Amino acid sequence: MTARGRVAVAALLILGAVGYASWLLEFVLDTGIDPLRGFASELAAADQPYGFVFRTSDLVTGCIVAVAGVLGLSRYSQGWVTAVGWIGLIVFAVATIADSRLPMSCAATTDAMCAARESAGHLPLTHDLHAVTSASASTGAVVSSLAFLLAAFRYGWPAWLKVTGVAVAIVFIGGTVWTLTAAGLRGEQDAWLGLGQRVQLLAFCGWLIFVALSVIHVTPEKDGST
Repeated sequence: MTARGRVAVAALLILGAVGYASWLLEFVLDTGIDPLRGFASELAAADQPYGFVFRTSDLVTGCIVAVAGVLGLSRYSQGWVTAVGWIGLIVFAVATIADSRLPMSCAATTDAMCAARESAGHLPLTHDLHAVTSASASTGAVVSSLAFLLAAFRYGWPAWLKVTGVAVAIVFIGGTVWTLTAAGLRGEQDAWLGLGQRVQLLAFCGWLIFVALSVIHVTPEKDGST
């Protein structure tokens, strides 16, 4: 039962990674969003032809990772450090669920009218709320990555797992900084916001897989779990 429990949580995390990579469908679907410059969230905007697909994917992903996070926190925490990591994942998951229920109404990077409404401050409140939920998801993800990375060194995880964690975390944090910088420069300079954000998203998918590996290989199970 113990092995099954570990495999189940790891499998949920890997499924979450697959679901969170749904934006890759933009390369086979005619979304009209520029992957180099457009927000990934615009794929799920209310007026986009495939918005329902991407919103549903985010909803399912959030639910899956939330379950994995709660199970991980209750059964596979290795001290307070990994507990913080699991809580960060839960925050990410809940915020992603909220993200899917509060989509943008339109895509400002491809729709001139939407961009004009954005500049004039005439977009619905859901845009502001979506920004809050997206920021919350990113914050939870960053906290999770830093906590689990600290755990890898604090608790002496295998060298290969440390190296993997450092590599993925560097790409993820780098993509996050790139996205935030490009967002700040938006309208003034083209910093390939879309590419930066997609690097961030892909790296976090890798991070979910890293956490899955930690559950399988190093994280002790609490007494009374199955």
